[in-house]
Amino acid sequence: MLILFDLNKTCTDAALASILLICKRILRLVQIIGPILAIVSLVIILVRLVSNPEEKKNKSRIKNCLLALVILFFIPTIVNIVMGMLGDSFSISTCWNYAEEVKSYSGVTYIDSGADRQSIISDPSQYQAGEQKHEQATGTGLGKAQKITIKYNVKDSGGRCGTYSGDKCAEIATVKYEKGTVKYYMGYQNNTKLLGGSCRSHAFTCGMNATNNSNYSTLDLQNYLYQTGDQGVLKGKSRFDKVINHFNVKAKAYFNETSISKSISLAKTALDNGQPVIIFVANSKCSDLASSHHALLLLGYDDNNKVVFLDSCLRYPSAKKRTLEELGKCMSNDNIAKNWMRMVIFSF
Repeated sequence: MLILFDLNKTCTDAALASILLICKRILRLVQIIGPILAIVSLVIILVRLVSNPEEKKNKSRIKNCLLALVILFFIPTIVNIVMGMLGDSFSISTCWNYAEEVKSYSGVTYIDSGADRQSIISDPSQYQAGEQKHEQATGTGLGKAQKITIKYNVKDSGGRCGTYSGDKCAEIATVKYEKGTVKYYMGYQNNTKLLGGSCRSHAFTCGMNATNNSNYSTLDLQNYLYQTGDQGVLKGKSRFDKVINHFNVKAKAYFNETSISKSISLAKTALDNGQPVIIFVANSKCSDLASSHHALLLLGYDDNNKVVFLDSCLRYPSAKKRTLEELGKCMSNDNIAKNWMRMVIFSF
């Protein structure tokens, strides 16, 4: 079944997302290649100037090369910053900011491997037709994470691992808390079917399954959001609240009603209590964590007090390690948080 990623009424065409994505990649190449060519030209002009100091044209060319060097290096950054500031105010900025995310998921398909479902719950009989049976959320955790082990590039039963755009490997994190050990699955559904949908759907499903001891996939979230007329996209307060209530998730979603500094304070309290947290980060603030905006599922800290997180199929393997306070400086601004999300805190 083809999963449609409907970003906005004006940006539902994957072809448009592809064009914008190509434009963004061209700008990145310009940012790298342009300054190199400008520097080479500058060196050539300087050599000519040394051999012929009286040539006035060479002096003006030096100014032009320096100007070109600055423009070529900073224009792509300026464009991304402007588009990020415009947010969802204009259709072109909306499509630009999320073009890579739309393209990444527009071709995802669900492939039935024929294998039986491998449940991660202790008693599958407690779950019927996608509806979970458990007590109301208590807002508690399992105590601070003591040890976190993450396995990347876990292949499915068919041996697939990144061969095609939709064949991304899974990430599996095993977290040992003070009061128990929990596994988090990010990337593949627990029955070897490929997870589809946005990074928010990946992170939310992963946190929901781990904390609620369930085995949903992002397909369950998307099907529900299609049924409610929300185009299968998990974004905004009303949709998050719908999903939380429908699947009876032990979680609370935050938007721009809480500041970034307050959000980091809430996240610290949650992680210290053994509760996983989703935050939304921006490329304009931390380019190693996102191509536009990206959801990270925070699990705890390493021995150096750096945050350990899952990032939806290891999309950004070169991401720098950061403390929670440093990571807070990467969070998306209010205009994004208002319409998409700022953070989600789960409970056991």
